Amino acid sequence: MRTLLPIVLVLLSACGGGGKASTDVLDREKFKEVLLEATLIEARINHELIVDHQSAVPTTQYYDDLFKEKGITKEQFGRSFDHYAARPLQMKAIYEEILTELSRRKDEQPR
Repeated sequence: MRTLLPIVLVLLSACGGGGKASTDVLDREKFKEVLLEATLIEARINHELIVDHQSAVPTTQYYDDLFKEKGITKEQFGRSFDHYAARPLQMKAIYEEILTELSRRKDEQPR
């Protein structure tokens, strides 16, 4: 999963058009929320490919559904990713918060 997520995020960010004002960048909390869900999508894709041995996984549909649910576009996410990636300390803090949230969710799962 750690290798696929950066690749997908770079591909998504490449789809974002250039020259848009920073007003089209998601605020930090919204970006973190979407990035958290994207991380969960990557985990799902890995599970379906590796554990379930599915030959076709609807990756694009998963992301389209995420963006629709969150009320954003793929391009807006890409621009936002570029914005935060250009600020490594902010991006690191966002990823740390995501890891904390994922750990919290894991701990809450019934055993």
